[in-house]
Amino acid sequence: MRTLVVYDIGDNLTREEFARKLKQLGLERIQRSCFLGRGGIELAKTVVRIAERTVNARRDVVHVFLLDEYSFRSMRCVGRPLNWGRTEGVEFVGGYGT
Repeated sequence: MRTLVVYDIGDNLTREEFARKLKQLGLERIQRSCFLGRGGIELAKTVVRIAERTVNARRDVVHVFLLDEYSFRSMRCVGRPLNWGRTEGVEFVGGYGT
């Protein structure tokens, strides 16, 4: 299983704090406001708890998705992702991962 976290947090300090906490959990940034990591429901629950304590739910949003292995390996990437060397099993379109 993989956990995908996508967020839109307006305050710079809050956004940096949330990103730092995601990194501490072992998730890797794959876009500016998108992290991906190995882990299932327990990791997702932990991310949700951290989000509830960190972000302002009235103006910010955090999405947490669980991806099974099939869904993860079905993902396609167009262009060069930030951590393109670490996203094993993903097909790259545009010559970066091939």
